Amino acid sequence: MDYFFTSRDKVRRYGAAPDATDLDGLRYVTRERALKDGTPFFLGSDMRPLEPHCSFFLDLAKTLKAKSLQDYTYDFLHFSDFLESLDPPSDVLSAVEDDLLAYREHCTEHRDEPMSPATWKRRRVTIRSFYDWAVDEVKLLDRRPYYRRPNGRDVLSWGATAALDVRHLTYEQWWFLDRIGLRGLLPDGTADPSFRSAHTLRDSAGGNLSITTGLRLREFRALLDIEVGPPRRDGTAKEVELQAIAKFGLPRTVEIQDATLREIDWYRRTERAAMVRRASKNLWRRREDFFVVDDINTRQMKLRGVEYGRRRTWSVKAMDADLRARTMIEGQHGLEPMALFVGRHGRMISNQRWEQIFLGAHARTLRIIEEHGLELEMPNQVRIHDLRHTFAIYMLELLTELLRKRDAEEYTRSGRVPAYAADHQSRNPFLTVMRLLGHRRPESTMRYLTYKKKSNLAVAQAIREWNEQDATYAELASRHGGRGNG
Repeated sequence: MDYFFTSRDKVRRYGAAPDATDLDGLRYVTRERALKDGTPFFLGSDMRPLEPHCSFFLDLAKTLKAKSLQDYTYDFLHFSDFLESLDPPSDVLSAVEDDLLAYREHCTEHRDEPMSPATWKRRRVTIRSFYDWAVDEVKLLDRRPYYRRPNGRDVLSWGATAALDVRHLTYEQWWFLDRIGLRGLLPDGTADPSFRSAHTLRDSAGGNLSITTGLRLREFRALLDIEVGPPRRDGTAKEVELQAIAKFGLPRTVEIQDATLREIDWYRRTERAAMVRRASKNLWRRREDFFVVDDINTRQMKLRGVEYGRRRTWSVKAMDADLRARTMIEGQHGLEPMALFVGRHGRMISNQRWEQIFLGAHARTLRIIEEHGLELEMPNQVRIHDLRHTFAIYMLELLTELLRKRDAEEYTRSGRVPAYAADHQSRNPFLTVMRLLGHRRPESTMRYLTYKKKSNLAVAQAIREWNEQDATYAELASRHGGRGNG
């Protein structure tokens, strides 16, 4: 069996028409009802489409993005190959419960490196999705090859995934990671001549943006420069509407504080300007690969330009990360990226590269602490997502304390506290943080609430440290906490 993934970009680059034909490959793969980019298709030994694989993934492609389709494909192929290796061989349509049990035990017990419960959970989702489709939608099977108990468990159920590891940074830890790890300074504030990064302002601005807004890595890395813009003259926060780059596409509004806007603007005027200028000529040579914008409507936040020879108009919030990475505008020296955070080649930085930046920054902080004999305790591991945890924990604590204080003032003044449903919806710290983080389910935010209860003293002390040094959290909490009174 062979398998391939559809790729419009590769067709455009390498898809020459076969001899004696006038097939326009690019027009074919971009026509109405063409295969979605990233859709896998499978060929048997006779080079004909292999079923039910092709039909199953054609159906999945209606709702999943290219990266998810790729993950599902590799998981499904591993399952299919295992069934074929059994004695006697089996396949996905003739498998029985014992075959599925053998596959689960192979993955979780007998492999050289057994899967963790979290990894097996994803593999289990793939298998269940296939049999749900085969039984309920296309009727290829009369029933699933496994029995599902009333409590929802079946032969594929195994292990319990660990609870969310909620790790946050104190102000001192973040200050040290930012100044020493990302900016390359020494503890006395002087520059470290051995530090080689040329992107210190960019890396620091990205970290500050995440820790003061709660943005996920996938969200802040994909922001366009025009979405953030320069600091405002009155020092107010900038609101950014997220949709396509948000998790699950859930729309929400994020506030970027003035202090963060100023850090981003300093990076924009220095490092970013230099990187954009150096890369502009090379980007111009590849202009056919990009969405080249020639009209920017900042009032409606819409972009118009040419993409693959076709005039397109996009609402910025509806642009996914891949499109944003290909969005350029003509400048004085060639094409310039519209992405806010760019690398040395003028392209948007990948998730993997951001992770590498923070991994290196954390390793540097540990080395400097040891070399200088400092007493600061840093976590054994720091991930970019820990910055989002930090935002969530501190905002939840601040909003709770703010609500208590205002209720106490109201009780002193009138002898009662607000008890209406509307008050609960607009003033509840839990719901406010849920909105700020863009969570789809309350259970996701509840993890932070559970953590907060376990560490109230430590968090309260850390909150005081943050407020003494930086008013960002306090200002944001004050605005959101006071909306129920307006």
